[in-house]
Amino acid sequence: MTAQATHPAAQPQAVAPAPPSKGLNGTLWKIAIPVAIGIALWLVPPPDGLAPKAWQMFALFVATIAAIITAPLPMSAVAIIGATVGALVGVISFDDVVKSTGTDLVWLVLLAFFISRGVIKTGLGRRVALQFMRLMGKRTIGLGYGLALTELIVAPAMPSITARAGGVLLPITRAISEVLGSTPDDASRTKVGNYLILCAFHANIVSAAMFVTAMAGNPLSVKLAADQGVEISWTTWAVAALVPGLLCMALIPLVLMWVARPDIRETPDATTLAQRELQAMGPMSANEIKMALIFVGLLVLWVFGEEIDIGASLAAALGLGLMFLLRVLTWQDALEEKSAWDTMIWIGLLIMLAGKLNSYGMVSWFGKEFSSHLQGMPGLAIFMVVAAVYLYIHYFFASATAHISALFPLALALMIGGGVPALPAAIGLGVLSNLNGCLTQYGIGSGPVMFGAGYVTQKEWWKAGFIMSVLYLVVWTTVGPLWWKLLGYI
Repeated sequence: MTAQATHPAAQPQAVAPAPPSKGLNGTLWKIAIPVAIGIALWLVPPPDGLAPKAWQMFALFVATIAAIITAPLPMSAVAIIGATVGALVGVISFDDVVKSTGTDLVWLVLLAFFISRGVIKTGLGRRVALQFMRLMGKRTIGLGYGLALTELIVAPAMPSITARAGGVLLPITRAISEVLGSTPDDASRTKVGNYLILCAFHANIVSAAMFVTAMAGNPLSVKLAADQGVEISWTTWAVAALVPGLLCMALIPLVLMWVARPDIRETPDATTLAQRELQAMGPMSANEIKMALIFVGLLVLWVFGEEIDIGASLAAALGLGLMFLLRVLTWQDALEEKSAWDTMIWIGLLIMLAGKLNSYGMVSWFGKEFSSHLQGMPGLAIFMVVAAVYLYIHYFFASATAHISALFPLALALMIGGGVPALPAAIGLGVLSNLNGCLTQYGIGSGPVMFGAGYVTQKEWWKAGFIMSVLYLVVWTTVGPLWWKLLGYI
């Protein structure tokens, strides 16, 4: 999928922008590669123990993921074509295609996008960010923690990491940088701008890893885990991610202070800027107050709703209904949230295709075949090895969703087959499906937005990304299992 040059909230989720094609010739190779891969796999005889239909489904699925990576068309268009081809060749029915957008998780993502539009439209997200800047902005590291806390608060109800980055954090970060004399066009970018951009970006992906509703691909991970018998609720994911996630959040501004080395360490002008912007906004509007109350209510229902038989999707529908009734959001606003409708199509179709791959026995076959090579290794060692490979292979992906679709089921099957407890294995991979976006500026939706501000060079971005990736991997493969053992997940 390619990013659109529109408001960040309307950009497709979790996909780096592809270079503009130069007519048909610029697109042909992007079509030819997936088609060639699909045909080649289709013609190869299925391995022993695997049904022909499972292998054909695998060929179709790999070709679809390859097309998402090469991006000859937007992701939804690729998904529709892949599903249509699947129906034509008989590996799925067209009823499967029609039903793909009718699942609980697909609607959760759609509803959460609408809720996130309310957070941005009312100005609540901006106000939260400015309040943290006012309270913590006297020192550069305090600004970093203010950005991290802003992400932590708004992330649960904003599945578009691109919208969070571009609609909430980036405007504040750039304004503060410019007030402090740090601009992207000259050497002054190292005064404070490059540090703050990196803090905002890394807080963005860590917060995405902490909540099912904080990144559009997370519900896909939940569904793929469910296909292998691992049920993950909103609360289960949030509790499992709490301690390692908060530790990563706490380390981001501190470690980046050493990695990015801002020239300015004291920033008294930042608090003045935040105060001035808050005064310009005036007191909280009625719609901001309504949005804040709905937001808090949603968090309560997402945490405790299952006890009163209100699931995450029903809670989101209730919150959105209140937003419509209270005039916080209009139906026209919902219609204009293009990324929500776009995501509903591609995530539904990918969930359906991946589900078929599992139901035909491809994933279980893979787990049994390759887990035998891990026999004799301790479960923790298997978890660490598979987690590291899963994370660093993302250098070759420009889409978090493509990565999840292609590798999450196989990595989970490998872990479970090697004796790793299913729940922590699934949650660990789900978390890493967000954190691997830190490696490059194209690996996740918020990367192009933040990198495009111009404060960080590619060399600096990749260096910081690799250092932070090692930190994240260590935290989630050491502190994570200890926390999960305390919770009884292990």
